[in-house]
Amino acid sequence: MGTFCRTKRGREILGKLVERHWLSVNQYCVRGQGELFQNGLQPGDFIYACAASQQLFGIYRIVGPWQESPAELLPDPDGNGWGYRQAELVAQPIRTDVWELKNEKSLWAPSGYSTVTKINDLRTANRLLFEPYFNLTLMANASQDGAAATAAFAAKFPNPNIILYGPPGTGKTHHTLELTYELLTGEPPATYAAAQQLFQQELGKRIEFVTFHQSFGYEDFVQGIKPEVNDQDQLVFKPKNGIFYEIARRARDEFNQQEQPDRPGRIPFDVVFDRLVQPLVEGGQEVSMKMKMEGYNFQLIALTDTRLRFRRHENGTEGDLTLTSLRSLYEGTSDYKQGGVQLYYQYVVKRLEELAADIKREGPGAHPQASLLLWDDRRQAGTDEAAPPRNYVLIIDEINRANISKVFGELITLLEKDKRLGGSNPLSVTLPSGEARFTVPANLYLIGTMNTADRSIALLDIALRRRFEFRALYPVYAQADGTPFHHAEVFRALNQHISKQKSRDFQIGHAYFMDRPGQPAAPLADILNKNVIPLLYEYFLNDAEKVASLLKSAGIEVHPDAATGLLRHGAAA
Repeated sequence: MGTFCRTKRGREILGKLVERHWLSVNQYCVRGQGELFQNGLQPGDFIYACAASQQLFGIYRIVGPWQESPAELLPDPDGNGWGYRQAELVAQPIRTDVWELKNEKSLWAPSGYSTVTKINDLRTANRLLFEPYFNLTLMANASQDGAAATAAFAAKFPNPNIILYGPPGTGKTHHTLELTYELLTGEPPATYAAAQQLFQQELGKRIEFVTFHQSFGYEDFVQGIKPEVNDQDQLVFKPKNGIFYEIARRARDEFNQQEQPDRPGRIPFDVVFDRLVQPLVEGGQEVSMKMKMEGYNFQLIALTDTRLRFRRHENGTEGDLTLTSLRSLYEGTSDYKQGGVQLYYQYVVKRLEELAADIKREGPGAHPQASLLLWDDRRQAGTDEAAPPRNYVLIIDEINRANISKVFGELITLLEKDKRLGGSNPLSVTLPSGEARFTVPANLYLIGTMNTADRSIALLDIALRRRFEFRALYPVYAQADGTPFHHAEVFRALNQHISKQKSRDFQIGHAYFMDRPGQPAAPLADILNKNVIPLLYEYFLNDAEKVASLLKSAGIEVHPDAATGLLRHGAAA
């Protein structure tokens, strides 16, 4: 539609096209793009539309054949070859200005010099366009190849809980990001930079990262009471949800959107609640809530981070409903109590359920935050099964440095695959806060890293060991293409002697010896003096004689540094 932006008449026509949901392209558009639009697209196909690289209009579904444009909608006097296809708006953008994508020259991008093209790299298009501009993730229709890919993924990740373990410097963090990328996209990353980029993009959304330590506890991980200074500079204690609770809730919200034989898909609480309070938040308008008895209605009048304030119509008195209670009642994780303001909770929750039904009927364009995974048109090709929910990943660095039973508490049982929501034997627990029926969904993956040389906790909790799949990462001595590292022989000999005197868990990782792209190989003296020798001092509890003996047996000559007295390889300082 870029042609329509160039003149005043063109912009007027563009407005009419948008009103009618007509997508217009010239059939003679170069490189076969006009032919693709005219005959290649079939009813039911999805397309996103924009005016050149200036304005994003939405995601549409083709519903009609190609037709010649009427005279009043021709962008130029000749009008040769101009036609349109009727489309249905599926999702509106949450951002319309695509200026930030000006440097993305992929053919499918708004600035990619194409009018009509097929998106072959849906993964990248989701990351750069559909997720940030529509808050949606599009999925390719399932096929035999898709079914095979699903089966291969399930075979590769039979356990949703994984621990990567090995000596320091063996690439545990590197592998964690690559593994996370594959769990979220279904494919290994093309480059490590791609894995890093996805990690930064999804951190706080579908990815959370936490490092365990000796004082880390259940209150930090699941739920607890935390001190906080309020607006009056007073110290108060408030309930606080931990990092595991939050990502489990987000994953569960998406999992529960999936239609199941025993229950319909559920619109997430945040989406429905936003719809309820929209007049209050955006326009300051009170929201009227009807009750059975006339004259006993009430109004929602104010909203804070934790409470929804209401006013009774009959006498003007006010009260508060906590958002935590509203969420748990809507999600079915708690039950109504007797007396107090419980009647008002019931009417608000009933209204939330009505709004959820409205959003379902309206379709995904009604609320950009509602995932396309919910709707009937997202069903897999040739089946009655809905497209699966997206995966979420919690990364736990140094998982063996905390008291596992203290951190996980009763949730350790829910980690098992069959005990999860969606598993063959799902279980739920009641949290100390009183929240009932808390579950861990099947689409939440846990990746832990464990440094085998760290003996801050001698034995890993047996309950954790039984529920996790362990993947070993030990030193390698060559690049991925088989090219040996510089100093590979010295490196190998050193690890052989460390394994004899300590154990294989105390070897030196290959990260210290790897070649850096575009950089000359580091001198052996720098590697030894700055990384290896200090680590050996830790391993041997600062016993210089043992360190010197080990290095000598590996063919590495060292001497005491004149200034520090520490062992040093190479010329004396």
